[in-house]
Amino acid sequence: MPLYEYICPTCNHRFEKLQSMSAAGADCPNCEQPAKRAISVFAAVTKGGSSEMPTSMGPLPPLSGGGCCGGGCGCGP
Repeated sequence: MPLYEYICPTCNHRFEKLQSMSAAGADCPNCEQPAKRAISVFAAVTKGGSSEMPTSMGPLPPLSGGGCCGGGCGCGP
């Protein structure tokens, strides 16, 4: 089950709730009013705790427009 982040528009309380993906929403634990799902920032933790990007993956390939007929699949001009 994913962990969702919510913010209450009534009292501005931020909270997290572990719930299924099919859940309709959540009520604020502070004022019990319906809360809105907030956009969460993804955080990655690496072994060693370094905040730098790993270099073991090598360089990224050049961008070619991507997608069908954007040059990435060979069907475009």
